[in-house]
Order: sequence, then structure tokens, then C-alpha cells
Amino acid sequence: MPDHTIFNERPESQDRALKVIERLGYTIVPRSEAERKRGSRKAVLFTEELQAFLSKQTYRFGSETRYFSGGAIARAMQAVDQHSAAGLYAANKEIYELICSGKSMEEELPDGTRQSFDIRYIDFEHPENNTFQVTDEFEVERPNGRFARPDLVVLVNGIPLVVIECKKSSVDVMEGVTQNIRNWGEDYIPHLFRYAQLVMAMNPDKVLYGTCGTPAKYFVSWHEDNKDWLNDWCRKCSPDGQIREQDRALVSLLHPERLLDLIHNFIIYDNNVKKICRYKQYFAVKKCMDRILLRDNAHTRNGVVWHTQGSGKTITMIMLTKMITRESMKPESQIREPRFIMVTDRVNLDKQIRDNFIHTQMSPHRAKTGKGLIELLQDNSNTVITALVNKFEAAVKQEYCNDSKNLFLFIDEGHRTQYGKLNLYMNKVLPNAVKIAFTGTPLIQKQPKDTSRKIVPAKDTYAKFGPLIDKYTLQDAIDDKVTVPIVYEGRVIPQEVTSQQINEHLKHITVGLTEDARKDLEVKYSRFVALAQTEQRLNMIAFDLHEHFVHYVRPKGFKAMLTCSSRAEAVQLFYKLRGLGGITPAVVITPNSAKEGDDETNTPQSLKTIAEFFRKEVDPLFKNNYDAYEDSVTGRFTDPDGDVDLLIVKDKLLTGFDAPIAAVLYVDKKLQDHTLLQAIARVNRVYTNKDFGLVVDYIGIFKKLNSALDLYSDEQSGMNLFDRTEIQSAIATINDEKTKLEALYQELWDIFDGIDRNETSANVWQERLREYDLRRGFYEKLSAFAKMVDFLYSNYELFEQVGFERAEMYRKDYLFFKKLKDSVTLRFNDSVDFSNEVAVWIGPGHVQELYNGVPNCMVIDSNNENVKKKLVDTFNSDLIRIYYGQDLIGNEVGAAAKNVIGIAAGMLDGLGVSSLKGALMSRGTREVSRLIKAMGGNELSAYGLCHLGDYEATVFSQFSHNRRFGELFIKGEQYDKLAEGYYTVRAMMNLAKNYGVELPISRAVYEMLYQNKDPKETLNGLFARSIKNEF
Repeated sequence: MPDHTIFNERPESQDRALKVIERLGYTIVPRSEAERKRGSRKAVLFTEELQAFLSKQTYRFGSETRYFSGGAIARAMQAVDQHSAAGLYAANKEIYELICSGKSMEEELPDGTRQSFDIRYIDFEHPENNTFQVTDEFEVERPNGRFARPDLVVLVNGIPLVVIECKKSSVDVMEGVTQNIRNWGEDYIPHLFRYAQLVMAMNPDKVLYGTCGTPAKYFVSWHEDNKDWLNDWCRKCSPDGQIREQDRALVSLLHPERLLDLIHNFIIYDNNVKKICRYKQYFAVKKCMDRILLRDNAHTRNGVVWHTQGSGKTITMIMLTKMITRESMKPESQIREPRFIMVTDRVNLDKQIRDNFIHTQMSPHRAKTGKGLIELLQDNSNTVITALVNKFEAAVKQEYCNDSKNLFLFIDEGHRTQYGKLNLYMNKVLPNAVKIAFTGTPLIQKQPKDTSRKIVPAKDTYAKFGPLIDKYTLQDAIDDKVTVPIVYEGRVIPQEVTSQQINEHLKHITVGLTEDARKDLEVKYSRFVALAQTEQRLNMIAFDLHEHFVHYVRPKGFKAMLTCSSRAEAVQLFYKLRGLGGITPAVVITPNSAKEGDDETNTPQSLKTIAEFFRKEVDPLFKNNYDAYEDSVTGRFTDPDGDVDLLIVKDKLLTGFDAPIAAVLYVDKKLQDHTLLQAIARVNRVYTNKDFGLVVDYIGIFKKLNSALDLYSDEQSGMNLFDRTEIQSAIATINDEKTKLEALYQELWDIFDGIDRNETSANVWQERLREYDLRRGFYEKLSAFAKMVDFLYSNYELFEQVGFERAEMYRKDYLFFKKLKDSVTLRFNDSVDFSNEVAVWIGPGHVQELYNGVPNCMVIDSNNENVKKKLVDTFNSDLIRIYYGQDLIGNEVGAAAKNVIGIAAGMLDGLGVSSLKGALMSRGTREVSRLIKAMGGNELSAYGLCHLGDYEATVFSQFSHNRRFGELFIKGEQYDKLAEGYYTVRAMMNLAKNYGVELPISRAVYEMLYQNKDPKETLNGLFARSIKNEF
């Protein structure tokens, strides 16, 4: 008979991982032995191993090699075992610096003097000198006396550096991520995670990793570059000859040499966020080091790194800087006292790179002038310098030259034309410096037919900076979920606007509206655009953008950018959009005292428009400090709670500006080749519930773009100049989205193949989804389909291609599938995915009372503030007062759990002891509050309207199905209506087990319903429990 336990979490994932890790060279420490080594479950260090390693450390005194004294070793152990009150981030950073740099210890020497020497906690240069161990079920005591138990912990020299949560193949690996994040919270076991450098969640088919403090959405997969090395080690380590994805990740991340390398060289602390490299950053840095040290047979120390926009080029630069610095400390290294010059061609990029280095405590110095660059280069104490490329021209004029071979030039966006003759100046000033050029866009492979355009082909870039070192394409980043794909929507408004064109364009705005709503909007629109001909086009853009933003962008919790053809147009659209209301735009442009771009021609009137904007909008608060104004606007835009929700620009911020919340780029400016790819990358950053970035084109960037094939040959946009394999997935068209929508729709129906679509039995549909894997696939496909239907009804071009009848079929079938999902989620005890746009409406009351005009209070809650506000504003009335919820987890759990208490109340009624309902209400609320807190919610939510406030309707009301069900159950009578608590109590038992929470009342209800326990005995058992404090 087949053994079903092979699919359990322990044998399928955890036990297999232990065997793989052991074969990598680690020693397995049994759980009982691990607890002995720790001394108590409050402690997390293996003190024997740490002391043994420290006892082997030596220092040189003259020609003598000496061991550290017992006192020094005790102080070193105390330093790493101290508990910091400064919070987890600060404590983790302190530990990281200790294990990477060691601790300075003062020793008394034979000659009677005292001198300080560094003692190391890990030997990074010689991995074989360290002790590598792994243990499982690592139970750690929480502040409340309960315990949390990570599945696996990896220790080096007794220090727990890696924490792993294992799941069986049928469980989403994100559950492991969530568990880790919960466990480093202050109510759980942060004293373990203060040591954690690598945090992993895995099932046999998928592994995600991050570090302590990594948000859930930034946990990523690892893909090994060195496939031969990986396959060789996987064959050595596989317990059964098969190779699972879990095996590959464990080898890649936990091979002793790799683990120490990752910890030592590829972790940074960036503006209060700890970051560990993604796999492409790791391999890019390693390849750069091979190039610099002449190990890759390229016969040059220079080269080009192409990593697509949004993939973290600046972090790669910082990690490369760190790696080169560490290399220079080796006695045999050819690099000595390295210094770094970060070169850009734009002020905002220079500021961004400088800020990133400041955030990682690298203290960069900015060269404000050519003379300033020379002074910084002359002072060897300036390790990191940032400079605009034109500063080298001034240095050449002063005939300055520094021929050091230990200078490293990192050139950002090295493909640009600005690096033509200025590259010669860099070579004259720093002839022997290593030059690594970074670019976020693919390099152009062909010359355009229009010879007047300034284009730098790839061969010229390579000629200037050296051969390609590493490549990370647009498609790679999308596949790794490092960026989101881009969808293009053409809403071109011609320069000369006719009435027919106005009417035609109205279709974009009125898609999906009822006839009455369409007529109202047309009247509003006609009044707004009925101005002089020169104003009509901008009015059309403003009105269209406003309607799209208010109804598509804001409800999803996103923000947007608009790029204009001129600064004057940016100002005009700012005032028009602000005048329409309901939107807070802001403009970031250059004042008249400076130039912005090469493509702008100004008139006295346009210059006046720009000057008036600065006089009215900027100068009253910021005077001439335009950098402070720009910082203020961009800060309010990037902050999800900031008031600026539309950022209007011309050229500024189209490169190097990082705002993940920006999901739509409105374009009214001709963009081509690199500039186009850089601009659209403003909306390709990953953000909660953001499935793609949308480009809305008002000017006509492309000659024709019906599919990806058109993109590869489009001369107007310059996309035809790139290698098609390198711009694959750069932009998806509406036709591509139509194909995707149809495919998702068919995939949903394929799940129910064989069932008549007119089938009226709910049970038939639900039974098809009984198997968990099938249900999970259904949920994922339905979620993707729902987002596509939402996009369909907000996009005229897509709606037009799909057609009204088919669009309605999609919508109605979605509603059917949504109700089916709700029913099977309840039936099979599946949890709610709070990462989606979930909103809950909860609180006391019955429809019969509302029908009779009895007023009540309720709560609406959502993680999406815009969704929550819209629902409250829509449904709040004199009859129902609605409060804003502030705890989605607590409100949802509390509302569901009250149904279990309702059944318990009915059981008390059935047993004739209704007087105990007061105690039931008090203790029931207390146990539910414990569960809410354990799940990451606010325990006070249980005392609000979602739970305790709903008891009158649930525990006492004649209309309560749950109370009535409980009463009749005790009496042995059938009840033919739905009692939600019957299913909920099973889910609560699972949650109690997963989160280590005691739920005595819920367990009593469960045992009576599912295990046929005698009600009176069960009640007596509750009263026989040991006496406890009430709170």
C-alpha cells in the first residue's frame, strides 16, 4: 500500500533538506543535543562551538604567534551575546559588523605593555577552518513564555546565520515567508533573527530567500550561473538520485564557500533596510572581479555591464565597491588602496548614486566643479567620489593627470552620446583607471536611416569601455519578478483637433459606462473643450487623463507620471488638471535660468509661462532652492501617504528616478530608442497588486504597434535598431493582452472540462475543486482573470477589440467563478489571501432588522486605503454608520470566529445553562484576541464591532443561524440552514496548531461537532482546567 506520509512536510522537504545540507559538509545536531548546547530555549548560540573557535584564534607579537587570553575570549563571547534594546535592525547590523570585521581585544604582552588585536568570529578566507552545523525544530522561547519553532537553523561556529521554513509541495512557499516575517516580530523570536543573515522558505519545487527585514514581496529565487558546478554538487548531495529545485537552491546558497561569500561581500544596510544580493547582482560582481583581475581572458580590465532598468544597478555598484575594497586587503592582492569615481551625465543621477552610497555609510564626496574634481582626486583619503562627466573636460583644460592603477571608474548609462569626446577626457585625466560602464538598456546594434540622429552603436560602446561582462535582459527581469511587464495603450490626440476627432476620442473615456452616465460625461466633456483651437488638444489630454486617473489609477492605490513635450506644456497641464479637482498634480521642471533637453524651442510667451509658475508655485516656499523643491515633490510622490499623486515632467526624472508606486506613464512627448526604454521603466518597478505598468500614449510614439512583431521593426520609435532578442517583452500591446485574456478564460473553463456549463447543482462545481492543488490553480487563474476583466472595462481599445458581447460573457462568467471560489473557500477551509485587494464588511445586525429600519454600526476594512475609503463613502448612511477598520487580519478573524462562539452559545441554551453566556462572551473574546495577535493582527480588534460587538446578534438573537444550530445540535435535531461556524471551527483548529495558540472554547466546540464528545463532559472539562489569571 502506498505511504501517504511521504507527502507530509517533514519527509518531503525538511528531512530531505537535512540530508542535502549534511552532504554539503555540515554536521547535523539532533534537537535534544542542540538544546543542551544552548543551555536554555531562551538562548540561541552554541556556546561550546563559539568558544572552541575563538580559542584557536591567534595574533602576532614580534616573531611570536600567541593565543588570545581566556579573558579576551570571554569578552568576545559576551559582545556577540549581548541583547540590544535598539531594535532588530540595529542589533542585526551590530552583529553583522562583528562577524565580518571581528572585535578589537586589548591583551597584556610579555613586555608588560598592553596592545589591541582583532579577534575573528568567522574565518572568511579559509572556510575549512570553521564549524558548519545544522539542526531542526529549533524551539525558541517567546516573550510571553510560549515558543516558536523554525524548521531548520544553520550555524557557523555556533552562531545561527540561516533560518529556514520548510513546506510540503502542496503548500505555497509564501506561507514559509510569512512565518519567517512573523517570527522576527517583537512578540516572537527576534533574538534569533538578530543573527540571521540568510532567511529561506522552501518546498520541494520552489525556494525563496531574503535576509532579516526583507519584505515578503522582495523574497526571490536563485538561478545559478555555473550550471556544471551546480549539477556536480546536486548529484553528490541528492538523497535519492533525483534533483529537486530545493536541492539546487540549498547547494547554491548553503555551500560553505558560497554562504560565507554571500554574507561577507553581498549584504548591505541601505537607509534602514538590510539587503542581500539577487543572483544576477552576485554573478555580475563576480564577473567584474574576474575582469579586473584579468582572469576571464578578455585581456583588459575594462568592460560593460547591461542590467535592465529596475534590476538594481546602483546596489551592484555598491557591492562591487565593497568587493574590490575587501580584495585589496589581501596580502597578495595586486590592488592597493582602491578609490572609486562614480560618473554620470545628469544631475539627478549623480544625486541618486550619491544618496545610495551615503545610505550605506560609504561617505561619497561630490565634485561640483572641474577644479573640485582635481582637489578630490589629489586627496587620497577621498575613497568614493561622484562626478558629472563634464567635470573631466575642465580637468583636462587644467592639464591634470592621475596615472594610478588603483582608481576605478564606474560609468552610469554608458551608452549615451555624452560619453563620446568626454570619454577621451576621462582617459586623459585617469589613463590607467579601470573603467566599468553600466547600462540599463540594451545597446543599439544598427545605425538609423536618419543620419542626423545621434546614436552610439554597441560596437562603439564596447570600443570605449571594453567587452561585455554580464547581461540581464528585460525578459530575465520579468521572469524573475524583479520588474513587471509594460502594456502599451495608444490614445493619440492629433495636433489639429476636429469635432469628429473629439467625438471619436470620447469612446476612450466612456467605455463600460451606462447610457445615462455616458451622456452626462459627454456634456461635461463638451463644456470643457469648447475653447480656442490652440487649447483644445491640451484640454482633451487633461480631461482624458483626469478621468482615467480617477477611475483606473487611484482606486488601485497607484500613482502616475506625465511627460510633456515642453516645460510650458507641463505647466499648462498642471493648472488644467488641478482645476478639474480630485487629483493633486505637481511639476518638476528646470527654471528658465537653465536648459532642459535639446528638443525644446521657447517663445517669449512660453518663457513667461514657466517664469510665472516658479514665481507663484515654487518661490513662496523654496525661493531659489530648486533642489529642495524637487526633493519635496518627489518625496511626497514616492511616499504612499504623500499628497502628490501625479508627477508632471519634461526630461527630468525620466531616468534614474525610482518610484514603485507609479503604475501609469502618460506620454505626450516624442520618445525614441534608449530614451523610450528608460522612460517606460519608470513604471516597471514591483509594487503591491501591480501586475504591469501601463503606458498611455497621446502623441504617437510608434508608427504602428498592434503586436510585438510591429515593435521589432518600428523605425519611428527607434526600436528597430535593437537586437530583437534583447527587447523581447519590452512592451506588450493591447492585442497581446486580448490574447492573454482569452487564454486565461479558456484555462479556467478547462478545469471544469466535462461539466455542462448549464449545470445548476453547486455541489457538482464544488466537488471538481476538492483536490487542493486543483483549487490552488483555480484561485491563481481566477485572480489573473479578474485583473484582466478589470483592465478590459477601463480600456477602450481592448474593449473594442474584444467586443461588447464577449466582454459581457467574460464579466458574467467571472461573477460565476467568483461566487464558486467564495463557496469552496468556505467549504474546504482555505485561507484568505490578504495580498490581493480584499475588503471586508463586518459587524452586528441582521437583514430583518435593517429592513425594518433599525439602525446599526459596522466596519469596512482593507489593506488598500483607497478601496476602503471608497466603500465607506459609498455605503455610509443614516441607517448604517460605518467605521474605518485598521486591522484587516484581526477584523476578518474576529468576524469569522464569532460564529463559533455563536454555536457555543446555542449549545449552552440547549444544555439549559444560558447563564454562562456572560463568561462565554468574556473568555471567548479573550481566546480569539490571542489568535489575532499571533497571526500578526491587533488583539484589540476582538473587542470591537467585528467580534464582541457582534455578540448580541450572534449569541442572543432569534435570527442567529449559528446559535440556533448549536441549540438544536445539543437536542439532537436537524437544522437546514447554513451555520458558518461549523466550518470555521475546523479552520481555527488548524490556525491554533500553526500559530501555537490555545483555544479551549473553540476546541470544545470542535470536539463535540467532529469527534462526538459528550457535551456535558466537555463543559465539565472546561471548568476543570487549571486556574489562570483573567488577563
